[in-house]
Amino acid sequence: MKLKKLMALAMSGVLAVSMFAGCSTVSEKPENPTDEPDTPVSNYSTTFWNNLDEGQKNITCADSAELTAALTTAVGRAGALTISGNYWGTDFIRPVSIYSRPASLASVASKLAELTGADNEELFITFGNDMGMESTLNQVVNGEYAQTDDDITAVALFIVDGTIDVDQALEDVAERLDEVIRDLQPTSQNSIYNVAYEYKYTGAVSVVSKSIDNLDGMKVNFIAVQIDRTTVQR
Repeated sequence: MKLKKLMALAMSGVLAVSMFAGCSTVSEKPENPTDEPDTPVSNYSTTFWNNLDEGQKNITCADSAELTAALTTAVGRAGALTISGNYWGTDFIRPVSIYSRPASLASVASKLAELTGADNEELFITFGNDMGMESTLNQVVNGEYAQTDDDITAVALFIVDGTIDVDQALEDVAERLDEVIRDLQPTSQNSIYNVAYEYKYTGAVSVVSKSIDNLDGMKVNFIAVQIDRTTVQR
């Protein structure tokens, strides 16, 4: 009799432990998986913006498929691009305009200006009062602001020795354009028309490579910087 009672108690104890374990299993929450942060995607426009100094406050930058397509087409106009071995001198990053030499470089600039609708049609950066990138975006005419509510596009083009690291080249280009972007006007300074406008500036940067046939296939990089001014309050 005592043996039966002991066995019954033992069985009830096992059952209780089993039920407790079952309840514990049901109530236990799975561990939350650790969410890994997204890795930022590096791009030319971001690298350019990161290397601006005082100009950062005036502009936002993002890559543009349209600019890349335009630059690719324009570089195709260079044909069998030939550059003399002493072309670079001491400057391995050079601005390109529609008047650059050799003529194949001028063809690239001319086509890029056409495809982007650049209002600085010669692709000058700082030339005189009215023809450079800064004057075009700020609508300076004969040394005076004549700003309207027009949306404006300005483009700068550079050719870079292909042995120069692209990020280093973008840093150099950013340094050259920082003062231009710093001086962009967020609101109209209109001395001709008695009206006021607010402007937003956005930038895009693209890089396209090209082989130089007469220099054993050495490459150059073309860097295009497009800045668009949009009137946000008319």
